[in-house]
Amino acid sequence: MTDTRQSGSWVWLYKDSGEDVPIEVDRDDLPELDDRMLLWADVHVDSLEQLAGLWKHLGIESQVAQLTEWGDDQPFYLNDILQLKVPVARTEPELSIVDLYCLVGTNWVVTVHDDDLDLIAEFNQPFEGDSKLGGLNGPAFTTIVLDWQLSGYFRAIEETQTEIDRLDEELLGESPDETGLLRRLKESRGRVRQLRQTLAPQRDLLGLLSHPETDKLIAPEAARDFERLANQVQRALEALDTTREMIVGTFDIFMTRTAQSTNDIMKRLTIVSVLLLPAAVIAGIMGMNFKVWIFETTWMFWVVIGSMVLLALTTLSVAKRKKWL
Repeated sequence: MTDTRQSGSWVWLYKDSGEDVPIEVDRDDLPELDDRMLLWADVHVDSLEQLAGLWKHLGIESQVAQLTEWGDDQPFYLNDILQLKVPVARTEPELSIVDLYCLVGTNWVVTVHDDDLDLIAEFNQPFEGDSKLGGLNGPAFTTIVLDWQLSGYFRAIEETQTEIDRLDEELLGESPDETGLLRRLKESRGRVRQLRQTLAPQRDLLGLLSHPETDKLIAPEAARDFERLANQVQRALEALDTTREMIVGTFDIFMTRTAQSTNDIMKRLTIVSVLLLPAAVIAGIMGMNFKVWIFETTWMFWVVIGSMVLLALTTLSVAKRKKWL
């Protein structure tokens, strides 16, 4: 494939015959699209003006100029063109959410974003220039792109679940780093919250596009595809609920482990106190201010010390036999 990317922009023409080719947008004779062709332009928001010739060719100059200015997440039609905004999840190098603005016509699709994404290059990689996607209309092709992007949420969910499994293993091991584990647990919880807050509105968006009356605006096949996407989003939300329950379970393990560590410390302190208590009692008695014959003999000092040690050893022996240690 010839790399025709220009300053954050890709433009690709898919043909029903399988001859997928890049489009040089700076040429004057842009191809006229028919029902056996599909054009996809993926553009960084800062590069919109560089494709002014293409927007004019498609007759969407004003809509492209205002594309990233509307704040409504609900899809709408303007001049028979579908406009929608879909947040996509990127997992590399770390989780990030990128707003993807879409203009969808009969046989063309425009996607605009403010991050350095190579959507077309990533999407085309498995096809090797022979996809036959040109036979699809714009809405149907959009469902494929959104379905492909939805896999980013599932990857993020799988990575989070893998991280929770690692946390469980470390918590159940010896001498876990409780401070570090708690920080990682909070990060996982925050990741789940971020994914859920992003995904939940998409369920409503796709629900609108899959409404039975929508097929009057788009092809019935595309409406069914949007319904399938809505079901995929619902599956992702259910997976997030499962992940959240896993986090709660891990937090319970963390609290149990913390309580166990506290009990172990208290047990050691108690044993030390019990060991020292008889010695303290004997030392207190021997330190009383009166004279008895035992204070007049040197060897009785060693008897007292030996009694203290013997009592300590007896206490340890009883504690081990009772499995207190």
